[in-house]
Amino acid sequence: MFIRHGFTTTAISAVALFACSTPASAVQINYGDFVGATVDFLQVTEDSGTDPTPLYGSPTVSADSLDFNPVSFNAFATGAGGVDTTDGTLTLMMMSQSGNFIDKIKFDEAGDFSLSGFSGNAFAAVTANFFLDIQEVDGVGITPINITTAMTFTPSNGDFDLINDGPGPLVDGTWAGLLMVDITQALIDNNVPFVNGATKVSVTFDNTLTALSQDGTSAFIAKKDVGGVGITVIPEPASLGLLALGSLVMMGRRR
Repeated sequence: MFIRHGFTTTAISAVALFACSTPASAVQINYGDFVGATVDFLQVTEDSGTDPTPLYGSPTVSADSLDFNPVSFNAFATGAGGVDTTDGTLTLMMMSQSGNFIDKIKFDEAGDFSLSGFSGNAFAAVTANFFLDIQEVDGVGITPINITTAMTFTPSNGDFDLINDGPGPLVDGTWAGLLMVDITQALIDNNVPFVNGATKVSVTFDNTLTALSQDGTSAFIAKKDVGGVGITVIPEPASLGLLALGSLVMMGRRR
């Protein structure tokens, strides 16, 4: 990916070295619990191995959505060998309220970027990896089902540079990411029997911004406070599961 944008493996090594050598100056922040319309978001916590927290900031809840409005989640690099990596992690537990279950979970976020320079190249990128565990089905604990996936970004799948997205000397724009995780389908794929569906799911969300620059260039990328980071649970009432079960019973009787 970096070679396509005119960055050598040396630049890749520099990013890795920077990430490993940066002191862990962050303090883990537990924002507590948030009650939605049909699902609760429990022990919402953020941490970072690269920057002081907060990066995401305290969330707000509306219906079954948890929204973060970052104000300092960005990466900036300038000049020869400029490297900046900002990594933030969110962890939380989602638990459906009585009479409901978790069908799907939608994650979305947005931000902007800016690249400048009259010579050389500059690069900025956003990535987001997700690790989910389905821990409870129909109110009963199960051996956790692990789901590992990543967010898809537009445009350019979330990476930008002066050469390919220019020409310079200034390239800027906005980006957006979206991911839909089908929890019920994961139960089916793993042959887990259920009447209604999942009732407890844990989430770890790792978000990374990267900026690289060469001589005479600069790169900046950020998550924005408008359309920041959103987590929306798509619940279903348990009555739908009972209705489906009843239909199967009736079909059996007719046979």
